Amino acid sequence: MGLNHKSLLFKLIIPVPVVMLACLAAAWFTIPPAMERNSIDAASDSALQTVNQIKKIRGYYTRYVVKDAVAAQSLRPGVNHQEDPGVIPLPATFVHDISALMAAERSSFSLYSPYPFPERAERPMDGFMQDAWAYLNNTPDGSYSRTETLDGETFLRVAVADRIVSEVCVSCHNSHAASPKTDWQLGDVRGIVEVRQNISGTLEASAGFTRYLLAGLGAASAVLLAAVLFAARTVTRPVASICTSMKAVAAGNLDITIAEAGRQDEIGAIGRTIVEMQGDLKNARDADQERAETQRQQQKVVDSLRTGLSRLSKGDFAFHLTEAFPEEHEELRQDFNLTSETLSSTVAQVIEAAGSIRNGAAEISQASDDLSHRTESQAATLEQTAAALDELTASVKSAAEGASSVETTMEEARLQAESNRTIVQNAVTAMAEIEQSSNHISQILGVIDDIAFQTNLLALNAGVEAARAGEAGKGFAVVASEVRALAQRSAGAAMEIKTLIGDSSRQVESGVKLVGKAGEALQSIVEQITHISQLVSGIAEGAAEQSTGLNEINTGVTQLDQVTQQNAAMVEQATAAGHMLNTDAGKLSELVAHFRVAGGSTAPAPAIPALQPAPSAHGDDNWETEISPAPCAAPETSSGNAARNLWQEF
Repeated sequence: MGLNHKSLLFKLIIPVPVVMLACLAAAWFTIPPAMERNSIDAASDSALQTVNQIKKIRGYYTRYVVKDAVAAQSLRPGVNHQEDPGVIPLPATFVHDISALMAAERSSFSLYSPYPFPERAERPMDGFMQDAWAYLNNTPDGSYSRTETLDGETFLRVAVADRIVSEVCVSCHNSHAASPKTDWQLGDVRGIVEVRQNISGTLEASAGFTRYLLAGLGAASAVLLAAVLFAARTVTRPVASICTSMKAVAAGNLDITIAEAGRQDEIGAIGRTIVEMQGDLKNARDADQERAETQRQQQKVVDSLRTGLSRLSKGDFAFHLTEAFPEEHEELRQDFNLTSETLSSTVAQVIEAAGSIRNGAAEISQASDDLSHRTESQAATLEQTAAALDELTASVKSAAEGASSVETTMEEARLQAESNRTIVQNAVTAMAEIEQSSNHISQILGVIDDIAFQTNLLALNAGVEAARAGEAGKGFAVVASEVRALAQRSAGAAMEIKTLIGDSSRQVESGVKLVGKAGEALQSIVEQITHISQLVSGIAEGAAEQSTGLNEINTGVTQLDQVTQQNAAMVEQATAAGHMLNTDAGKLSELVAHFRVAGGSTAPAPAIPALQPAPSAHGDDNWETEISPAPCAAPETSSGNAARNLWQEF
């Protein structure tokens, strides 16, 4: 189990004893050897200082005492100087004598060499001396030391090289009769100067100091542990309190008081952070509540719009969103209602225009049927006129052939001429009525063309509005496209009918002129017959002239009959176009019938019922039957100007 599962107090306390134990163990294993080493080093330094002092004293003794004594020749240096007052000790003897005097002290020094004089040859060199000579002979500027234990006492032995540093010493050692070596040179190692010190007391004092130091470290560690424990408790208790507060906050208690927030240390900073976190959590909770309320309101708005768009997609443009939206979405509801109203108004106008087109198409169909019947009647009349002219010709021939029956024939001719004049007058009247009907049809076609233009514009605008509506307006866009196509077809048919009616009007006008001429001819015939009645003598001449006039009338009637047949064919075409326009208008009405607009209207105005056609002259043997024009019902819808006003309103 790792430290992550331990308490904070454990984590704060456990490193201290571990570190203290490690430090005490390190001190236990390092301080005593270090103190011993330091003591030995200090004793070694002291011994080196003593050796250097001895060497300096010997040098001074050699330079100023022995040299002066030899120069004065009053004293001479020697080994046995104690019994002879005229002999002073040699420098080496001087050092040995001082060492003997200091032997009772805790330190002593000695001078030895592997080349001793004969009087000191009996003193052997132990192992340390031999090792010191071997080392210092190769390293004359160094020092050699070692500790030894003898009889329970510890001694420090320090040795340095004793070099020949003056020419006097070189001369003395090379010239002395007892010298074991006579080839000494300046700087050679002549011997070893050793200082031996008893360091048992120093080591004991160092060991006692070490024990006191370790005991002090242990006591300090215990005090430190207690202080750390106290400090840790001052940290863990408020931390535990903060943990309890944080658990309460995590459980949803955002009103709990954080007492540690008033502290000025890091725990206080944590407490203040928790207080800030409480505020943030409160704000987040309030924000979540507001967000939930906003989402609920938005869902309500979306549901309302979904219902409205569904109604619009089904063609119900009378639907409005009556329930108020939240303030930030109220404009969306108003825009939807305004869009619905705009679409309702547009579709209502389309419905009304469809009704107008349907009524206009019905009127055109009725007028075309009426015109067809009138044309048939006119053709029958012309046929009767041709027959009458044939009879008149036969009568004139008969009058020319028989003089005896001139008066009777003339009277019959006059009566026939009067009848023909009446027929011609009727033909002129019929032609005038045909011309008026053609003009009326032209006006109706102008209205249809204007309606088709306005319908096309309405369909274009409806297509634009459907494109703006997006997916919801695709169905309406299809309807608008169909309306536009029907309007274009209506305009084309109206233009074709208008062209045919124009041609018919020109032919009728020509027929009127010919019938007028026929009337004038008949009037002349009447005058001639009257004159023949008065002047029997001029019967033959008059008959010839009448025959000539009748031939001209026959030719004119024949031409009139041809024109009438052409008019009948064009009227048939106009009638077929009128029926096609009426059928297309019915389809347009069916397409817009499924829309529901404001006011509850769902279908265009009903078409005008077809009028009964005028009776045809073919069913009656009386060729003098008068053809009366069929009445034309006035359209219920508005004219082209009214449609144009509707377009401006849109």
